[in-house]
Amino acid sequence: MPTWPKYPRYSKVEQEDDPISESSPSRLAQIWQRARVHVFYITLLILVAFISNHTSARTSQDEYYWAEPVKSTLRLKTVPRVFHLDLDYARPPDATVDAKWASLLPEMGGFFTHPAISPNESCFAVFHQIHCLDMVRQALYEARPDVVGQGWREVEDDDDDGHRRRDSAEDNNHIHDMYHIGHCFDLIRQALMCTPDLTMELTNETIGGVTGFGTEHQCVDWPALMRWMKKYE
Repeated sequence: MPTWPKYPRYSKVEQEDDPISESSPSRLAQIWQRARVHVFYITLLILVAFISNHTSARTSQDEYYWAEPVKSTLRLKTVPRVFHLDLDYARPPDATVDAKWASLLPEMGGFFTHPAISPNESCFAVFHQIHCLDMVRQALYEARPDVVGQGWREVEDDDDDGHRRRDSAEDNNHIHDMYHIGHCFDLIRQALMCTPDLTMELTNETIGGVTGFGTEHQCVDWPALMRWMKKYE
């Protein structure tokens, strides 16, 4: 007759018989290896996204006109534009022409304040320059009423008159022609509006305006341009 032991008998499990102990380091290594791969790809995606956004922002920023801080504040882009003579600006002064010229300036004449770029009242140089051009236009016609008296000749296209080579056989008296005078005013107007000088001229409280002098501008090296012209003209 079989007999049961009086006390339960437990024997120590040998190390090689413990599947958990044997496999735990291997499983942890596999999990860590997979985690490293995931971490690598996540980091790579974040890096690519950062570079892409930074490059896109830089490219977009480079498209804006002028220099900082005006560039990022106004965010103006350049657009292609062909110059054509506009008789509403080229004709001698009358109510319509004067109103067109006046419309080139903002309501306050181009003066403004802005917390980022101009906490103190300033004026963009281009508005001052357009104002000066309009003053010269009006003063010329007031001083030379005989020019207005010549009458206005209608033209068919933009090439009827303009800037000629100095060796041109044309009579230089064409500079006194009313049409040519109007052509010059309108061409300068369009050039100022095409590449406006956004230098900020600080308001002089003594005169309640700006003089345009004493302000630093970023300019093309004019003597270098003249040297290039001398070489190739």
